[in-house]
Amino acid sequence: VTIHWQDNPARLDHVMLESDDPSNLANFYCEALRMTQTIQGSLIMVEGAERKLLIGSGSSRKLGFGAYGFDSDAGLTQLRRSLESAGITLDESPSPLFSDHAFSLTDPDNNRLVFGRSTAISNNSAMPARLQHLVVATDEMAPMLDFYAEQLGFAITDRVEDETGDLRACFLNSDGEHHSFAFFKASEKRLDHHAYEAGEWSLIRDWADHLADLDVKIVWGPGRHGPGNNLFFMINDPDGNWVEISAELEQLTLERQVRIWPHGEKALNLWGPGYLRS
Repeated sequence: VTIHWQDNPARLDHVMLESDDPSNLANFYCEALRMTQTIQGSLIMVEGAERKLLIGSGSSRKLGFGAYGFDSDAGLTQLRRSLESAGITLDESPSPLFSDHAFSLTDPDNNRLVFGRSTAISNNSAMPARLQHLVVATDEMAPMLDFYAEQLGFAITDRVEDETGDLRACFLNSDGEHHSFAFFKASEKRLDHHAYEAGEWSLIRDWADHLADLDVKIVWGPGRHGPGNNLFFMINDPDGNWVEISAELEQLTLERQVRIWPHGEKALNLWGPGYLRS
């Protein structure tokens, strides 16, 4: 077992976003998601209750890396040994938030993932919105599926397939929630969105009201996703990154089988319009 939602869970700990205006992006997250900022070397860290982002200079709308944390050194070592025995190239961790035992690797689309020990959680009194999942878009589904499900050890929760059986989206789990990572078929390789789990439906309302006070418009939703069954809405940050606020995401059970959804709007939003990536 490399990663397993029960036996060796890995949770999304933090995400690094590149930006051509890091200071402006950091200020947005501080206001919109009620975070505070500090300097971490060449990066800006914005942090709130159970949520951390790193922001650095680079090309806007580009994922620097996604960082997943294990509860123990043993769990992290277990993954490292498995990947090394499979001949997968491992690199040093670029994250200033993980310890020296952390490492990183790139997927077939050159997205960088970092694995380390989970970092300390800030539990201030701000509104809940735990950093929860990361999603990318790809124009080559098969190599990504093989890498994540067969080599890395993420488990498939749900698949979205078109009428010919071609994979259009894949949701994967690494902890006790429906998905901590997913990828969608698109015309290019890119970051799709990252998401925060508020917990309860009423907090979707509270976050929407807070964002309205800041004149931050909802660009999709409120709605309910098919895969994951979670309530959600989406906003854009100043760089154009999609940011999701979610509530009541499905929790995994031992009896849970992989579900196949037909490709279409209803898989993306049971309540209304869905944004199809392809």
